[in-house]
Amino acid sequence: MTINSQAVSRSLRIQFAVALALAGGLLLLGPVQAYSSMFGSLAAYLPALFFALVVTPKLGADSVTFLRTAAIAETAKLFLTALICALVIIWIEPLSPGWFFVGMVAGVFSGRFALLINT
Repeated sequence: MTINSQAVSRSLRIQFAVALALAGGLLLLGPVQAYSSMFGSLAAYLPALFFALVVTPKLGADSVTFLRTAAIAETAKLFLTALICALVIIWIEPLSPGWFFVGMVAGVFSGRFALLINT
């Protein structure tokens, strides 16, 4: 499977749409659940966006350069994810931790699933 910049862009758009749909649906349960899931989705989306902005320009480049860039960007993405999670858990009150992690998981898996779609 070849991943190109259009597939990455589609993946990020689908992640964003899933985050909005989940938060919008959770408004029926209450605002805390909705913004908790949105913060979880952002904890997945923002690092993925960072990774895409750093790595996508290197697609098709020299394989050593690409792999070096991807490894550094992945490490930075993991640290950014941990930082966002820590900041949200420390500063946002009240927070529904369950919905925070549901939003995060939905964001991660919707982005990965979008890369599998061949449209």
